[in-house]
Amino acid sequence: MKEDFSEEVKKLISDYKKDDISYAKPVDFLLPRIEATKEEIEKDIINCENLKFTGKQQKDGETRYVMYFVYNSKKGRVYVVTFKDKIVIITAYPFGRRTLVRYRKRRFI
Repeated sequence: MKEDFSEEVKKLISDYKKDDISYAKPVDFLLPRIEATKEEIEKDIINCENLKFTGKQQKDGETRYVMYFVYNSKKGRVYVVTFKDKIVIITAYPFGRRTLVRYRKRRFI
């Protein structure tokens, strides 16, 4: 099982506000992809209410956090974020029931 960095991310996020979120990709691309509104994304990131697991990556000279949000047994989302002067959402994508079962077996306990 991989190490969970959820507490570390929550501490980092607590220093930011909703206005401190920016996107690396166009918002018009991300929103239909994950079927969410901009406000829902910001609420998810700032509150971390449904955060189940967080992985840490070193890529391109920066630290990225892969945040897995699980809403129920059939729906979830993944956000890849990095922290600079703002929270930068690099990408976001949904995952469904089959992927949740696979991740539960391998990563989440």
